Amino acid sequence: MLIFIHFSEDKEDSKRSNRELRYAAAIYLSMVRAVLSAVEMYAHTASLTKAENKCRETLLEECSFINSDLLTSFLNESSNVTFFLEALGAESSLQDGNSSKLIKCIGLTLYDLPALEGKGSCMGSMEFSETFLDSRIKCQGTSDVSSDYLILTSSIPRYQLWSMSGHSKKHTPTPPIVSVDEWGELLMTQPDIRMMGTWPALLPPEKVVLTVWQHGISVQTYEYGQFMLHGTEMQSISLYDGDSMTQVSLLTVELTMSTDLSNRLPPHLSADSDETGTFHLVFAFHPHTKAHTQLYGNVLPAWKNESKVPAVERLEFLDPQIEPIHFYLQNKLEVLTVSEGKSSALKKCAADIPDLYGFLEHLTESCGLQDAVSADVFRALAGNTEQPHGKVGEKIIVSVIGGTPGSEKETLASVLTSYNKNVFNWLVYKQPDESRVDIGFLHRSMTTAVETRNQWLLTKSTRVILIAPGFCDTTEVFRAMNSHPDPAVRDEFSIGAVTLCIDPLNTFMEHKMTLPCLTSQCAQGWVNNIVFTSQTASPSETLDSIQMLIRSINNNVALLKAEGGIVRRSTDLDLIMSETAFSNQDLQKARVLLKPYWCRDVSSAWPCRPRMKDVVLKFTIPLEKHLTLIKLRGIKSTFQSYPFTGNIYFVRGFLAFNGSSFMVDLQYTPLSNKLSITETREPYRGAGGGDGAGQSQAPQSVFFMSFTGIGLREQDLKDLLSSCVKQKPDRKKLLTRKDLSVKDIEKIHEKHHLDELPDGWFYNGSQFVSMAGERSSRHPSLENFIQAHLDQKNAEIEKFNTRIESDSYVNLWT
Repeated sequence: MLIFIHFSEDKEDSKRSNRELRYAAAIYLSMVRAVLSAVEMYAHTASLTKAENKCRETLLEECSFINSDLLTSFLNESSNVTFFLEALGAESSLQDGNSSKLIKCIGLTLYDLPALEGKGSCMGSMEFSETFLDSRIKCQGTSDVSSDYLILTSSIPRYQLWSMSGHSKKHTPTPPIVSVDEWGELLMTQPDIRMMGTWPALLPPEKVVLTVWQHGISVQTYEYGQFMLHGTEMQSISLYDGDSMTQVSLLTVELTMSTDLSNRLPPHLSADSDETGTFHLVFAFHPHTKAHTQLYGNVLPAWKNESKVPAVERLEFLDPQIEPIHFYLQNKLEVLTVSEGKSSALKKCAADIPDLYGFLEHLTESCGLQDAVSADVFRALAGNTEQPHGKVGEKIIVSVIGGTPGSEKETLASVLTSYNKNVFNWLVYKQPDESRVDIGFLHRSMTTAVETRNQWLLTKSTRVILIAPGFCDTTEVFRAMNSHPDPAVRDEFSIGAVTLCIDPLNTFMEHKMTLPCLTSQCAQGWVNNIVFTSQTASPSETLDSIQMLIRSINNNVALLKAEGGIVRRSTDLDLIMSETAFSNQDLQKARVLLKPYWCRDVSSAWPCRPRMKDVVLKFTIPLEKHLTLIKLRGIKSTFQSYPFTGNIYFVRGFLAFNGSSFMVDLQYTPLSNKLSITETREPYRGAGGGDGAGQSQAPQSVFFMSFTGIGLREQDLKDLLSSCVKQKPDRKKLLTRKDLSVKDIEKIHEKHHLDELPDGWFYNGSQFVSMAGERSSRHPSLENFIQAHLDQKNAEIEKFNTRIESDSYVNLWT
């Protein structure tokens, strides 16, 4: 706190008191500068020692301008100066060099300050403190640091002046009585004008009553009285209004400190003076006020004609020193003019603390960082996206296409490779596994791509399409690419755009629970385009709900429609084939904020939950097509609820069906019931080693079937596939008289009831009658007919059993 005495120049005691208080004010303002410099040093280094040293050095440097040897000697005595920097509410103290997210309190105390006149007298003690938050990002392996800080107590004025001469605070906009010959015509008297110096640390400005004459101005304050400035004392005057009648207008008066001025002006207004004693007073005029109207209507025109006030210079651009002041005043004006309820609490707070938004942006970037980041991450956060090498145009552009298995991502890749074949040499790489990244496969593919690019360098540009595994985080793919052991190969690649394919029918495992990793693949910064490959022809509630889900995760991604994975719009193709979309600065920053340490070798940093598993079964026997299709379409009926153990979500096979001479590529997605069987050009070679075309030396074809699911057991899958081949029937047992039912016997009788009767029997029309008087409703030779029937059936059974023994039924797994 400062005390400024409004004095009368003809009183020596008042002059002496004024000098003493200016002396105290100068020390106090030096303390303010010292503490603020220590805050900046700590924010940059997190070092308590460096912050204290900076504070003491700044204090000595600022106080040296007071030209008091006694004061300098006093400050050099460490016991007279106390510095503290501590975390508020912390059980343990701050550690030197270690960052802390807590609010800090910093302060400086000067005990028993020597009086201006010396003589062993003491003028008292002073203390100044602030509370602040700091934010810091360190670059690994270098000394580069990006830092920022926010003074939480900056909205509290750092000075306060009182008049001790009985000055009344009841102001009326009445101009003081002056000589018309010296001051000229009265042009304006208006209250509530904002006045300040050019040191932003002394914001907020104070309200004053400004009186303007033809040859000068008078300032009447609400706390400590008034002072007057004649035009001859002014070095220059400038006006900035942003060429708009809705912005705050700043009238800046340049002055040079003199003994006379120092006796009249309060010390805080000249706190930002330079080596020559030049400083500025700034007066702010809010638009649509009487003061603003009179400034343009009365003051400026009058100052143009026969005025001792310097000519007013209209500025197109503000001096950088005054920009923070105008920004502060404009924000305050916007908050004041917005109707009640429409201005958020954060915006109101930002109007009092101008650095709030900038600090929050920096804090957003640093809050998730525990230690130093790589140079690439540091450049992304700092907004410097320049490549360290100048070979951007020669790099191999990689278009990454992801999505769960069965989402038509292979179809989309095929569509892309059909375009611009005369310009691009397309290379498509896809690993077999869908639940993990095969790092070895990816590294070999990268090396091959570089070799191929070198062969086609003079004729075509090489483009790579990388089909990413569906059930792992896309981040793992980029980390694998970044871990290539050869830096020369690694630096040859640049990610163009990342596209994710989604089949709405193959999205939800149960209710609204999505397939593993699907939502993480949609995260901000990690995907440029999302292509929906079904439900696009007509309105679909499923598609709408998925779009709403994705927008809640990432509102900057492009949502495209391509039924069956076939893109038809050229604008969509341009987005998918972009060479620079993934390198967008905003996306780079989003990636860093979401996963700052993604490039480190942490294999389970973002695991897939629930964990998917790939089980690959190899065999050499063709499958029965109808049995295979029946088994595949029955998979969904076996699905279990959480934890989904045993559920199969994708089947991929390369095999042959019995009776076919060619191999087929089979894909089946149980959730969407989508089946794809594509005949390949590769012929099937049976156990004989040939295909009947003179290739008797060719090896037998080996088939495989890959199952992707949760908690899959190999034996269960083998049993499933075993039921898809020709099964060996069980041997049938021979029939006996007891195995025949009454109905069977009736059928035998019906078949033979008209056969010739034995001797001595005849049929009377209703019964069989013998000469001995026996009567029967059945043929007398029925038992012979039954035995003949049994003999016939048993002969067929024996033939069937013999054929089973002679036929070859091979086990699928032997």
